[in-house]
Amino acid sequence: MIFELTDSIAKEILFYMENQEDEFVFDALSKKVLPISQADELSDEENICSLPSWSSKDGFTLLEHFTDSLKSKKIRSELKNVLINGRGVFRNFKIVLKKYPEIERRFYRFKEKEMRVRLMEWYNALRETWGLEKLEDEIDESENLLYEDFAFHKYNMLRDRDCIASGASAIADEILEDNPDELGKALAEIWLKHTDFFCSESVNGFVCRTLSDEFAGCLLFSECLSSTKKAVALAACFVAQNYRGLGIAKELFSICFSDLKIRGVQWFIIADSAIPQAIEPLLINHFGFKKTGACFVATLF
Repeated sequence: MIFELTDSIAKEILFYMENQEDEFVFDALSKKVLPISQADELSDEENICSLPSWSSKDGFTLLEHFTDSLKSKKIRSELKNVLINGRGVFRNFKIVLKKYPEIERRFYRFKEKEMRVRLMEWYNALRETWGLEKLEDEIDESENLLYEDFAFHKYNMLRDRDCIASGASAIADEILEDNPDELGKALAEIWLKHTDFFCSESVNGFVCRTLSDEFAGCLLFSECLSSTKKAVALAACFVAQNYRGLGIAKELFSICFSDLKIRGVQWFIIADSAIPQAIEPLLINHFGFKKTGACFVATLF
């Protein structure tokens, strides 16, 4: 029997796919998932379908892929230790995620997306036996999921200065950890000098916080260029380690550029020392920055 894979059916199948202790089947006639013991009592076997395969090995592989996708070295290291230890992996993995609510929510979205791929492969295999064309899984990615976990607001020196300075200090600690020598001390000191901008009234920008008001990242720029009012220069842009890889920096640049265009600012200038190297591909490929001398420059209009 041909059936439509509705959202409610998909959710029910995804739920039972994870059950590793019992075996279930899908009854196309009742459009319900049933224990295989009940399916044996049904006379019309052509309406009965095995569920998409999803083993504990598949689940472990999903945990590995999610862990590898994380940009935060701290969280990635904690989760890798869970995977290496081998005992109580799934339970301990969830315990670690509980400490980082935004990462936890990201994991469950990642997990659903990966499992839906397996579900659609299963459904399309059935459609092929029915003589029908394959379908693409229509996942709506138009909504910015960042706003389910984070809030973005304009920089307020009195409210944001201390937490940004603390965040900058954490970045300096990371630099020292990666370069535990005299060079590391010099690089960390250079980075910390950017905190001088946070006390200046000429600095503007945007800050990202979690919905529980914890600092997550910022983009600050200086408006004190005496040569022109049509250009601003980046003072600092960084994301707290626990929140990297979620698209926060990208969203900060998008919000900032929209605001600057409205205000008639034409150029956004970045000196090499003001931004982490890891963000360079984002600047060039997504926002159209071009290398000009020792700086990156984006023409906003």
